[in-house]
Amino acid sequence: MRFLFYVLLIANVAFFFWSLGHRDTKRHVDAKSVEAPGRLLLRSEVADARGDLPASAAETPPPVGFDSGSSAGDGSCYRLGPFAETAEARRVLALVKDWIDRPTVTNESSESLDGYWLLYPKADNMDEAKGNRKMLMDKGIKDVWLIDKGDMAGMISLGIFKTREEAETELLRLSKLNVRAQIRPRITQSETAWIQFAWDKSAMELDEIMIQLRGENPDVSVPPLRACPRPKSKS
Repeated sequence: MRFLFYVLLIANVAFFFWSLGHRDTKRHVDAKSVEAPGRLLLRSEVADARGDLPASAAETPPPVGFDSGSSAGDGSCYRLGPFAETAEARRVLALVKDWIDRPTVTNESSESLDGYWLLYPKADNMDEAKGNRKMLMDKGIKDVWLIDKGDMAGMISLGIFKTREEAETELLRLSKLNVRAQIRPRITQSETAWIQFAWDKSAMELDEIMIQLRGENPDVSVPPLRACPRPKSKS
């Protein structure tokens, strides 16, 4: 009786280890079969075969370039200008309104090139500057103006010229008198006007409107069309 008990015990242990080996072999074969070429697999199928946990759909990263915060705009921004006078801008605005919805006139302050200075170098003090002025006048130079205020105080203006070429011609003449001068752009602040509007149609159609607008109004100076500048980012 005891002998029969040991035989059954050994048989049960042998069957237990045999069943474990059979399960591992079957699982290995299943994983290989789903990875076999010739069939595209779902990620969940591979995960089930390998015993992995499938990734949650919420954890899937967005596609490259996706911007969840972006939204459609109201059209591209364009403007015509600059106009030296607001009245001139309003004259063109009256014509533009026949073609474009809700254009507006805006004003802004900007720097502009207003000729070229011809300057004698800055003196260390005003007494020295006055001596330089006398020396220049003794050489027969009549257009002499001593600047006594601002950042240029102590310099002597030898004239303002519309183009750089004109300033260079005078600079050459003064160099023959042994006068060393320098050319400097003359920058001034000015108020300019612009006609600004939004455009949600094709750029080609807008170009055609500008061509027709100029053709029908040859006596009106219509400035070139430009894209609106990007707003300055806040630091």
